Amino acid sequence: MMDLVRWDDETRAGIEAALNEGDVLGIRLAPAGAWCDVLVHVLALPEGGPLDSDPRRVLRLAVPGQVSILLRTDRAGKAGYGPVIPLSGLDAVEDFFASLSWSGAMYGWKFLDDPSLTRDWPARPSFSMQVRPGTASHSLYWFNECGRAEGDTSASYLIEGTVTFEDLEVMRADAVPQRLEEFIADGQRQWQAFFGHDERLNGEAQRAAQNGTPSWRPYVHSPVTSGGS
Repeated sequence: MMDLVRWDDETRAGIEAALNEGDVLGIRLAPAGAWCDVLVHVLALPEGGPLDSDPRRVLRLAVPGQVSILLRTDRAGKAGYGPVIPLSGLDAVEDFFASLSWSGAMYGWKFLDDPSLTRDWPARPSFSMQVRPGTASHSLYWFNECGRAEGDTSASYLIEGTVTFEDLEVMRADAVPQRLEEFIADGQRQWQAFFGHDERLNGEAQRAAQNGTPSWRPYVHSPVTSGGS
């Protein structure tokens, strides 16, 4: 059984820092709705080492209440986004992720328990599923600015999602749990190194860590931040 998260401001901020500049590349609901998994690449700097050679993490959101997805075209250089693109279910979301040619990292440092993050959403998103009745204690917001080839051209999209839930745990890609304290510390250490121009993020050690890094999706490389978004 997972340890319950201590939901104070410090823990929430630590989780958000660890997710900043992360690439969300999938969302999967357990058949009986016991949990919802969000697949993400993170920026992680383990203590004493280079960037993690396998940055894949699973955010397992326990007792999900509602899952909502919003997919729109991204009108680069123009005001606003395109109309809502309907999705028939989470299988269609998976198909969309699998079709992408490139993806981006989410930014903004705020992803948990903040209703304002979806204030620009239309009344009806692309897909919404009430897993269980009532409201849940927490919410996760994620997004991916992404694109794919469509014939002789390419198209850009913004896919966003929210999951309400009761608690969370972090796992590596092989489903081995990672202590939340370690997940937070690795993320905070990475950002401290980045803002401090640490040589571990610029030298041979970083390139070695990224070489052959496993990915949730074949088009995704190990994420490297190029700015302090």
